[in-house]
Amino acid sequence: MGKKHLILLLFFCGFLAVTICGLKGHAQNSSEQRKKIIQFSGVMVNAHDLSPIPFATIVIKGTGRGAVADVSGFFTFVAVSGDVIKFSSVGYEPALFVIPDSIRADAYSIIQPMVQDTIMLMETVIYPWPSKDKFREAFVSVKLPEQDADIVRKNFNLATMREQARIGKMDANMNYRSLMQEQVGKLYSQGQVSPNNLLNPFAWAQFVKRWKQQKKVKDMEEATDSYQDYGGNNE
Repeated sequence: MGKKHLILLLFFCGFLAVTICGLKGHAQNSSEQRKKIIQFSGVMVNAHDLSPIPFATIVIKGTGRGAVADVSGFFTFVAVSGDVIKFSSVGYEPALFVIPDSIRADAYSIIQPMVQDTIMLMETVIYPWPSKDKFREAFVSVKLPEQDADIVRKNFNLATMREQARIGKMDANMNYRSLMQEQVGKLYSQGQVSPNNLLNPFAWAQFVKRWKQQKKVKDMEEATDSYQDYGGNNE
């Protein structure tokens, strides 16, 4: 290849490169001319009852530009035709909207419905103790409720009953009942010889009843002592 042909080849490559750059620049200018700057406005509402969604976020996807809706769900900001708008709010599913390229006016308004989103939270268990050590301490020191046998054992403890009888004093009710019984006994035998209770069947019945009660208390006391001795030996 001669020197003349090489110069022609270089000239042709340069002309082709300039032509391609010119075509790309023209296409880009045409694309930018097709995009139109508009005032984008609208209202965000609940799709269920059309109530306004306050303080929702509206952002142009891929950029940091956008706006925040007011208390009535209204928003407005400057955008370009063809932009992808993302709507989001807490408790609602995100929504996307593409601004049409065929807009001829300088403003565009929409009503954007939002569908409520169900948020599933993880199960949370609240304990009354702040740590495992506190729980272990509370569990070890817990006092179990008394059983019926323990309550009966305390109530029929003969030593305790004797001590209460020794230090106890008669109240007004007991004094009144004792006086009334004495007066009734006097009125029953007034003007005659006092009856001999040795042959009185009612007196014998009362004696037997009290004897059975004392025997029952004694048997329970012996059973309690045996139970305590058995428990002590096990310990």
